[in-house]
Amino acid sequence: MSDQRPPRVIVLDGDYDNAIQVATELSEDLDATIVGIGSAGNSRLLRSKYCDIGVTADPEADGYGEELLEIIWSHEPDVVLPVGYQSVVTLDGLRDRLPGSIRCCLPPTEPLSTAVDKRATLSLADDCGIDTPDDYTTQVTTLDEQGRPGSIDQLPFPVFLKARHECGETMTAKVDEPAAFWSTYEDLAEEATDDILVQEFIDDPRTFGCGVLYCDGDLKMLFEHEELRSVPRAGGSGTRVRIYRHPALEAATIALLDGLDWNGPALVEFKRRPDGSFVLMEVNPKLWASYALASQSGYRFVSSIVSELLDLPWEPSTCQPAQVGEMVFPLRELYFSYSHESESLLRSIVAMAYPPARIDLNFRDPISWFTPPSGDAEADAEPPVRGSDADTRSAQGGSEENLTVDADDPDIDRETVANGDR
Repeated sequence: MSDQRPPRVIVLDGDYDNAIQVATELSEDLDATIVGIGSAGNSRLLRSKYCDIGVTADPEADGYGEELLEIIWSHEPDVVLPVGYQSVVTLDGLRDRLPGSIRCCLPPTEPLSTAVDKRATLSLADDCGIDTPDDYTTQVTTLDEQGRPGSIDQLPFPVFLKARHECGETMTAKVDEPAAFWSTYEDLAEEATDDILVQEFIDDPRTFGCGVLYCDGDLKMLFEHEELRSVPRAGGSGTRVRIYRHPALEAATIALLDGLDWNGPALVEFKRRPDGSFVLMEVNPKLWASYALASQSGYRFVSSIVSELLDLPWEPSTCQPAQVGEMVFPLRELYFSYSHESESLLRSIVAMAYPPARIDLNFRDPISWFTPPSGDAEADAEPPVRGSDADTRSAQGGSEENLTVDADDPDIDRETVANGDR
């Protein structure tokens, strides 16, 4: 690109609030020209002061790929940044048709396919020497093929069901009792139009996430967080999140993504068993919903992506990125509470107010931040919980693989990795 103008960046998925943080960061660090893409004219990013050009395209609509390709050819950006899962997959399918001057930070097609295939990821975890959750899929499939003779109560209930492939939506269910198993299994299979995995249920109200950035095979940045509260409650987007560091999670994340020959950003999520060992939940091949905590704590993933792709002279701040910190996402929390009759708005307000934490709210850009989410951008329907009381919520979320890592795994140089060096 010419060194006489700032970079032009297309930021996709403008309905999501983390797209606003992406645009804000790029504007502040690189003075980038932001071409924001949202599903409608009132999408959050398109109403932001940091969005220079707004264009509408719905990632859920038929023909999104062709429409996106036309937008890219028309606006001639230097970089295209996907925020949501559907846009990552769409760009992967378009990469051979993009103009030669366009840069994207995507995983190769084969590693991406492995990451979104939960069974394939389990196999890779086994190859890496990483324990995975007890799996009962073969046992259940055999019973189903034999006409379901006998009883299913030999499974150690509760069990956890999930679609084999990631689809950008929550396709999971917790089953507490044998009587509800087959109806739940059938409903989920029909809804997901996919194979269903049956696994051990990991009961943990928290989620531990390890976000990374790989560029050309090198780990450039690593950031960990702990979700203390999320929507949906079963383990969706964080609404109270704090910085968290654990060498076992870092070692497991690096081993898994090195095994995938990863490129680009990703979030690897874990739960913790009662014995203290960590269990892998999923590999998300994209930026995560609570990215604002990382960005505002000095971990500038997207500025690093653009500067790496375009060989810009930008360097992160000389200040050490924060090692402690906590952030609440009140608009996400309150919108979810207001939209669900089973929720208490008062409890949500209290949960956001105490204990005090940094607020994900930019008063310099109020119109976009106070814009309600378009469609289901913020809160998907709650994952089904069958065979139990309606107030019980699955703590295992929309999961990918569940690898177990012993807390005594060898340490790695966390400070070095967090600042971009292996």
